[in-house]
Amino acid sequence: MAVYQSAYKAHILRLDNEFEIRRELANIGVDKKAFDILTQKMSYLHIKVEKVDTRAANLIKQYLSAIGGEAAISQSAYAYTERTTDMIISASRKNIFLLIKKIQEDRYGLSEIAKEIEKSLFSSVGAIKLGNNILDFNKSTYIMGTISLFKSSSLEPASEKSVLKKVDGFVKAGANIIDICDECFYKENSEDKDANELLPRVVSIVKQIKERFPGVILSIDTVKINVAKECLDAGIDIINNSIPLKYNEELINLIAKVKCPMIMIFNPTLITDQPKPLISISDVIREIQSNVSYALGKGVDKDKIIIDPGIGFGRSDRDNFLILKQLSGFKYFNMPILVGLSRKSFLREALKGKMGSCRLSALAANTMAIINGANIVRTHSSGEALTMRNVIESIKKTD
Repeated sequence: MAVYQSAYKAHILRLDNEFEIRRELANIGVDKKAFDILTQKMSYLHIKVEKVDTRAANLIKQYLSAIGGEAAISQSAYAYTERTTDMIISASRKNIFLLIKKIQEDRYGLSEIAKEIEKSLFSSVGAIKLGNNILDFNKSTYIMGTISLFKSSSLEPASEKSVLKKVDGFVKAGANIIDICDECFYKENSEDKDANELLPRVVSIVKQIKERFPGVILSIDTVKINVAKECLDAGIDIINNSIPLKYNEELINLIAKVKCPMIMIFNPTLITDQPKPLISISDVIREIQSNVSYALGKGVDKDKIIIDPGIGFGRSDRDNFLILKQLSGFKYFNMPILVGLSRKSFLREALKGKMGSCRLSALAANTMAIINGANIVRTHSSGEALTMRNVIESIKKTD
């Protein structure tokens, strides 16, 4: 029996961004003069807007329907029985811009909604200058190697020689940033004996790293003002902080004064012992926005803030994967995004007991993080992460 062979081969193309659209347009020989117009029409977006006046929401829904888009609002808002609603707008990029022009009105907050929608369409992270180093997030994703000052099997301090050897390995593997981390720096009591005894050793190690590897960027994972001060004097470039800033005013005032970059981690366990299940990624964005606003109000420069959405920290596996999947939503802030996935227990669980190590799952998760918009990846295996980063960037640059 003869098998029918069609002359037409129809298959789905996954075009998730403008780069991929332009590449495929070039592949079929489209006139380059038409690229901009076609890209706008073929880029389909879904934008969530919160707390919209019900009247404005219904008007936006009508406008989008007329130009070839759709808006989802709550059932109560559709019936005008509640005052505000969250809404999801879905349309091509071209039609989103048409909508923005259409709703430039003062009534019901429409003009402000138009500005917020337009803001969501553009992500310009920029760069951070650190002495002679520049982290240009428009050109690359950066690899952060993390180092503990304790031996992995106990709370016994690691020797300075072993710490420096590990730094050397990270630098040779291509890590751009080294993060020094220890749990004793998280304790609330700034006079804690263990932390104070460890501090001179940390300062000594920071100075030695800076002397031996002058090109490396160093961060310190701490919530303590005395640790931050002495480490900044020793050569630390970035402060990595995991406490909501309103509970750590001394540290935020120091950061604002010295103008050093800071990593702002959202740690839900510092708000409640057991994080509430995420209803939407909007829950995390809302909390980070509160922290960002507080930092800016205290005088921290916007271009000095790096955001870490806090994957892990007692969240459920489902919520951790949701943050990773929706990572591009944090582009809303126009700030660099850092993710720390190395040695996270939820990744080991994803292997369903088939492997004892979670290095492979961490590598896969980091790959997805970079694809979804991570600017810095924090890892214990920088060589593997660097290889993965280079492959992704090579694919992106392919015409």
